Amino acid sequence: MDTTWWPELAEGIPVKHQAIKRSIQQAVGTGRIEPGTRLPPVREVAWRLGVTPGTVARAYKDLVDQGVLSAMVGRGTFVAVPETPAPLPALLDHLGPGRDGTMLNLRTAHVADVGQGAMLHSLLKSLPDPGPGAYVTYPGPEHDLRLRELLAGWFAAPGHGIIAPEDVVLTAGAQHGMVVLLQSLLHGPRPVVLTEELAYPGFRHAAALVRAEINGISFDGEGLLPDALARACRETGAQVLCTSPEAHNPTTIRTSPERRAQIVSVCREYNLQIIDDDCFRAEGGEDASYRRLAPERSWVVTTLSKTLSPDLRLGAILAAPGQGGRARLAAQQQFFGLSRPTVALAEAALSSGVADRVRDAVLAVQARRVAMARDRLGGFALRLRDGVPFAWLEMPRGWRPSSLSGAAEARGVRIKPADEFALIDGRAPSAVRLALTGERDDAAFAAGLDRLAELLAAPRQEVEV
Repeated sequence: MDTTWWPELAEGIPVKHQAIKRSIQQAVGTGRIEPGTRLPPVREVAWRLGVTPGTVARAYKDLVDQGVLSAMVGRGTFVAVPETPAPLPALLDHLGPGRDGTMLNLRTAHVADVGQGAMLHSLLKSLPDPGPGAYVTYPGPEHDLRLRELLAGWFAAPGHGIIAPEDVVLTAGAQHGMVVLLQSLLHGPRPVVLTEELAYPGFRHAAALVRAEINGISFDGEGLLPDALARACRETGAQVLCTSPEAHNPTTIRTSPERRAQIVSVCREYNLQIIDDDCFRAEGGEDASYRRLAPERSWVVTTLSKTLSPDLRLGAILAAPGQGGRARLAAQQQFFGLSRPTVALAEAALSSGVADRVRDAVLAVQARRVAMARDRLGGFALRLRDGVPFAWLEMPRGWRPSSLSGAAEARGVRIKPADEFALIDGRAPSAVRLALTGERDDAAFAAGLDRLAELLAAPRQEVEV
């Protein structure tokens, strides 16, 4: 008698690999198959269900990525056994000393240090007395109105159209804004979010926080591929697209106007909401953003972290005209609103001109660093853009991202391999991202680039066995 449990094609789900996933999830959730149970081989399941082995393999792999199943090389696929939670990873990139006593940070995309700490501290000390009744109530709906008015002008760009104060929703940084938007836009027990197959890691972290599945979409030098986006919509029923059209992190690619129009057409056909990560917008971009092209379904997430200070923890959602209430309600229900000191300091920085001076200085540093990187690494496959504080470096023959990262760190330079931007089931190209403004001193930055150039020009020759 055959006692093996077999997956089935769950009813009501037209996409076959999703139907197989649902069958397994239900069996695990009800206890029909217990932790440690070995699932039948992929080819046997495929033959039994009349589907391709790739369809079954995809269902198994998705559930492995979600922790429902576990795969053991040479042994098969099993229902996952609960384990003691692993220690949490470090929350931030902490730079340790290199062998020579220093460590150059080309890994983390920090804002350039132009002395804004002293300027903001001086403003903080000069804030006026808040008056009677301050600090004894929760933030009210209008307590940040003046700041929203100032930020509507600060974040204004030709591509975004008119930004009114009621369109601005304040958040504790752009990452927080991403979570707030996903909470307000997603619905159902297992929603799906789409993004570039190589993307800012914060997208997948935000999706995980709201228990959403995230799938990657292929892209080229002009941005997301519309056909791949449409196929993913059909197969997954996705509700939200998270994308970085102005300065894709990590590759610096800018989505062309023609491609944006095609993407909007797909999003309208499949009722897909668009979250536009605009944190690294380069100065002067005038092409229409998704907020202008599709105002009924587009949301911009941005921040002061890249031009003023990440320590302020001040980000913003730019809603389409008349749609700010939806995101504002989600933000207020989550954290009521930004603290009075944060609002007061940001207002002072923006209204006094300090923020403008800092931004101009930061952009000047970025321009110098782009020129320095182009000068010292221009002989390699380096992608740079004026106004974008990071670069994309494809590996020359003889190097892999992981081995270059290790060799560079041994020389006192930290870089970020491409695989750290790949989704769980995604493929990473042979490349690394270089942050250009994490080091304050130009001379130290130049020396680090020279060390990196020396390594790139002399790949390792040893063969491991």
